[in-house]
Amino acid sequence: MAPFTQDFRRAQQRMPAIPATIPAIDFTWEAARKGEFFYEFQLLRSLDEDIMGHPTINVPPLGSIPAERSVVRVSFPCRGSRDGVAAFRAIVHVIEQGGDVILATPENAVFFKVCKKAGCHRPCRHGGECTKHGVCDCPTGYSGTYCEKALCNTQCLNGGVCISPGVCICPQGYSGPYCDKVNCTCYNGGRCSLLGKCICPLSHTGEHCDQSLCQPECHNGGRCVGPGHCKCSKGYTGDLCSHPICTPRCGIHGVCIHPHVCHCDRGWHGQICDKYDHPNLLVPRAGHKNKPRALPTKVLQVEVTPEDSNYIW
Repeated sequence: MAPFTQDFRRAQQRMPAIPATIPAIDFTWEAARKGEFFYEFQLLRSLDEDIMGHPTINVPPLGSIPAERSVVRVSFPCRGSRDGVAAFRAIVHVIEQGGDVILATPENAVFFKVCKKAGCHRPCRHGGECTKHGVCDCPTGYSGTYCEKALCNTQCLNGGVCISPGVCICPQGYSGPYCDKVNCTCYNGGRCSLLGKCICPLSHTGEHCDQSLCQPECHNGGRCVGPGHCKCSKGYTGDLCSHPICTPRCGIHGVCIHPHVCHCDRGWHGQICDKYDHPNLLVPRAGHKNKPRALPTKVLQVEVTPEDSNYIW
């Protein structure tokens, strides 16, 4: 520092304006001989404040010079509003323990710093504007270095992502403005839980309640109401609803083949196959060996109201 302060004119000629790419300069100093020495930054002032603010230092304006080597940083805060060269003054005194100034920059010392109009490294998005300080000024609803992040006043829930102000993209299984509603596809009476999974009835299982617990399946329109248990439609009964119901029951000469439909044996008819068809039957006389003639089978529809059973009415 001593050569600089003692021969300022020659030093100033050797030192050009500080380039725009250098925002600060580090000076290394230490006490040259034994004893205590002090420093004082009496003046740090920009002469072109519209281009650059006053220089700043990383140490107090007044203090002791350390015995060991250390760094003093002087920063030059360019405004960024326009291109230009800013002049500034810096007056520094080095004082010995007795109070005498032993080194000082000349009172007329003037330095120069090149400043450039600030620019953002990347374009500001979503209508943001690059300020003179080289940062993006984001519009309402956006944030981030380059205004790339959308803001949702109510946070997107359940892993949703805010893609524009107040608009959330929801993951699978969720819906609603803020992904707060569970969205499931559940079949056979299943309902969607708060976790986005189907809660199935006792009759079904699977991710979407689409697998029946009745195997084989219920027949004739019956529905499964529990493992291996069917609720039958009107006119049928049995574990799998495979047996039709005839009420009254078909007699010993008939079989129920459809709800309230009896299939009668040959020679029998009636709603429950309880009538013998005499006129159409050849009855052998005494002493004759003629066989009776075979009668056609008859299927009759029974119009009755069934009794209580496991019908679905």
